[in-house]
Amino acid sequence: MKINYYLLGFAGLFIFLVSSHFIIIFKYFQILIHHSIYYCLEMAKALNLQLSGDLGRAIVGILALAALFTAVRIFIAIFKVYSFRKYLSGNIIQTRGNVSFFKQRQPQAFCFGILKPKIYISSGLVRLMSSQELAVILRHEKYHLEKKDSLVFLMASLIESLFPFFPVISDFISVYRTDREVEADKIAIRSAADKRSLAEILKKLLLYEPAQYPAFVAGIISESMLEARINSLLMVKTTYKKVRGRNVALSLVSLLVLVGLMVTPINAIELHANGRDAVVICPI
Repeated sequence: MKINYYLLGFAGLFIFLVSSHFIIIFKYFQILIHHSIYYCLEMAKALNLQLSGDLGRAIVGILALAALFTAVRIFIAIFKVYSFRKYLSGNIIQTRGNVSFFKQRQPQAFCFGILKPKIYISSGLVRLMSSQELAVILRHEKYHLEKKDSLVFLMASLIESLFPFFPVISDFISVYRTDREVEADKIAIRSAADKRSLAEILKKLLLYEPAQYPAFVAGIISESMLEARINSLLMVKTTYKKVRGRNVALSLVSLLVLVGLMVTPINAIELHANGRDAVVICPI
């Protein structure tokens, strides 16, 4: 069994991030989310590394804005999934087994769905391709369907929205998606004629502007993956398996902030007056 180390690294990083976020939420829940938002001076003092001024409070404010930004991104990602599903259901022409044909002038094919994923073929693609070329495309998409890539891509897109300050995740996802496209092309090719058909498919699709689909939809043509697929078709060594240094650096900074929140000493005491919350103090 071939091991995709980028997917393994992505999964490991995701598990760590989820675990650390739960630890932080459990640690600061009573202070930050109990009836109202309290500003804990001791926490700010610990976070500002003993620097003068209100830097600690500024850091707490920045973290709050970061949390709000993440929540907005997650909402937008979920809304895109709902909107795209509604768009497809309103344009279906015909369904045959796991293949649905939908009305769209631009040629496109992709897998989409969570519990019952399907292959979607646009009417524009059917008109553009020969029967031999459509057979190659269907085998390509069938590979994605059997490997449940539509669910993996969807979850990866939501995770990317959940942790926007760890851009190295985007690199892992990009490498994984490109790798799956290259593998799907290899499965789709069963003969020299199929190889010629795939080359002709890519040639035809390059004449059209790619449809603007959400990030979780991997269509048969995607400009970011096209070079690697052509190189694979020509049996030329590809260099798409790389992680950008800038994204690694930014992710390390975010990781340091995350670890800092986990190890910051904090001890909050909630005082009550007349049965109501009065104040939260953080003793030294």
